[in-house]
Amino acid sequence: MIFIIEDDRGWENYYRRILKSYELEFFHDGVEAIAAMNEVVPELVILDILLTGPTGFAVLNEMRSYSDLAKVPVVIITSVDIKSELAERYGVSEILDKGKMIPQELIGAVRGALK
Repeated sequence: MIFIIEDDRGWENYYRRILKSYELEFFHDGVEAIAAMNEVVPELVILDILLTGPTGFAVLNEMRSYSDLAKVPVVIITSVDIKSELAERYGVSEILDKGKMIPQELIGAVRGALK
């Protein structure tokens, strides 16, 4: 299962269309997502950084503090310019730019992270 943490419903619809062959679970804030991860450990997390409430980095920090979530691959999709060193520190598989991303990049990032 792929957890997608995104507070914009328009992007949720985009992910549903592009990733229709995967089992997806959507969360509109990080608190809700972390609570769900206490019940089910996802195979992958697709994470927006600018969320309502705790930021994506707060979610990453929380995830990495639990041994069962520490190794879950994360793909960040954001409009924020993120330094690759920061992403490496959190063990992020890939960072995609929301403004430039094309469907093939998203599918490639998901496939790569799930290997």
